[in-house]
Amino acid sequence: MTFRTDDTPELKFASEVLSNERWTPTPLLPATVIGNRLGFDLWLKREDCTPIGSFKLRGALVAMARMADSLPPRGVYVASAGNYGLAIAVAGQRRGVPVTVVVPEGATPSKLERIRLSGGQVVVHGSDFDIAKDFARSKAAKDGAAFWEDGVIEETAHGAATIGAEIADHSEPWDWVVVPLGNGSLIKGIASVIKARSPDTTVIAAVPTGSPAMALALRGGSWDESAPVETLADGLAVRVPIMPIVAELKELVDDVWLVDESSLLPAVKSLLELEQVELIKRSELKRVLPRSYMTMKLISMLIKDCYPKKI
Repeated sequence: MTFRTDDTPELKFASEVLSNERWTPTPLLPATVIGNRLGFDLWLKREDCTPIGSFKLRGALVAMARMADSLPPRGVYVASAGNYGLAIAVAGQRRGVPVTVVVPEGATPSKLERIRLSGGQVVVHGSDFDIAKDFARSKAAKDGAAFWEDGVIEETAHGAATIGAEIADHSEPWDWVVVPLGNGSLIKGIASVIKARSPDTTVIAAVPTGSPAMALALRGGSWDESAPVETLADGLAVRVPIMPIVAELKELVDDVWLVDESSLLPAVKSLLELEQVELIKRSELKRVLPRSYMTMKLISMLIKDCYPKKI
């Protein structure tokens, strides 16, 4: 079910659940130096300031609040490159729900450690996310557990919609809102609220060139599901688009930007050096950058007043 206004019962429920969290609303801060160099007002929605460093916790908490009491004894199985699995594990631990997270080979070790420390069971399977997802779905059915697919359960988008509401509460409407696009729950939730409150705001989906399937699907093109995904932004590494979500996004998203892989690591460096957005510890920068997972995730870039003017 698509929600298209900002006063739905779903959004109200999500807002009530998250209002009890000490970390909401997350900061919405100007990127002063970068914005000045580009010649317009640029703002960052700091979803890296959640307890797990990702917006995924919003939807996970909403989903557990809505469905925990009706889950089978074996709990929930999910597939994840890291953040979604960690979010579900944290939310499940709060409510005593067993969580099993299936991750692809090469998943970030620190995230796997955090999932385990949060009470989740980790299963490593397959060379990419979509293989891991197929395995998690079949394993959940075999074991009598629920399978929560990221982007498919509506609560993930309901949680993301609260980000849109926090953005829309700014005193002036936004000219552009740019959101990373993976499976689609983040931009679906944000755009639903933004378009309801400010129809003239342009919503842009950002997709890495190393994982172009969602961009091609949104543009009505074709893609090769057998082609390997090779992107540093592992949370956006989609090989097989979820077509019902693509159909919904076509009504909400104005354009898609393909972001070249070669620009991802410089973007991390710019955020760190120019805006002091320390997504990782400086001492770990050289070690982590070759397998960076945080570029283009966690942050929705907001562009206001696209042409330079005095304010």
